[in-house]
Amino acid sequence: MKIKNIILFIYIIQLLFTSVFGAEKKVNGELTFYAAGDNCPPSAEIAYPTTSMPQAGGVGTYSDPITCASASAWFPVHSLVYIPAYKKYFIMADSCEECENEWDDDGTYHIDAWLGPSTVSQGTTNCEVQLSLSNTQFIINPVSTYAVITTPFFQNGTCITPITDPCVDEGNECGNTCQLPSAMSCQAAANLFGITLARFKALNPSLGCTSNIAKGKTVCMSGSCGGP
Repeated sequence: MKIKNIILFIYIIQLLFTSVFGAEKKVNGELTFYAAGDNCPPSAEIAYPTTSMPQAGGVGTYSDPITCASASAWFPVHSLVYIPAYKKYFIMADSCEECENEWDDDGTYHIDAWLGPSTVSQGTTNCEVQLSLSNTQFIINPVSTYAVITTPFFQNGTCITPITDPCVDEGNECGNTCQLPSAMSCQAAANLFGITLARFKALNPSLGCTSNIAKGKTVCMSGSCGGP
C-alpha cells in the first residue's frame, strides 16, 4: 500500500511540474556565455535569485543546474533547459537584454549561460567566445535522466576547451560599460574591474582621475573584447 502511495505521489508531482512549466520541448538557438567580469558591477549577482540559489552558480545536474539568462517570453523564470552539446542542465535565473531584444525582433532563441567563477578572473572572455555556439539544441522542461558532465566550464584560469582564437583588444576601444555602484577613486575602479590603473585611464581618458568618480557615473570597464 505504501509503495502504491509513493508511486501515486510521484505521478502527481510530475503532472504538476508539466502543468506549470509545460511538456518537454526541443528548439534550436544561439548559446553564449557570461562571467562575473561581464556583470555590472562585476559579481555573480542575478536578477531572479531564490533561497537555494542566491547567486549564479550550479554544477549542471538536474538537481543543481547552472544559472543562465534569456528572454522570459519563451523561457519562463526558474524553468529548466538541458543542452546536449555540453551535457548540462541550466536554470533560467538571470536577465539578458540582448536575448529579450532578439526574441522581440525575430523570435531568436538565445540563452546566455553562466561560465563562472563568482569573482573576476583573467581568461574568462576567451573561454566565453570559445564555447559559444551559433546554432545548438535546447531541450526546455527536460526530463531528469539525461547524461551529465559536471566538469566546470572554467576553473583555475583554464577553459574546459583549449582556446584556439584568443581575443585581442583593439587599442582603447571600449567593449563594456558600467555605472559605478558608489563613489570611488580610479584605482578602486580599476581593481573592481580587474584591470590595471594605466589601462583604466586609457579606456576613460576624460576622467582625469584627480578626484573620486561620482556614484552612478558610467565608465568603461573593459576593452573591445568585453571582459577580462
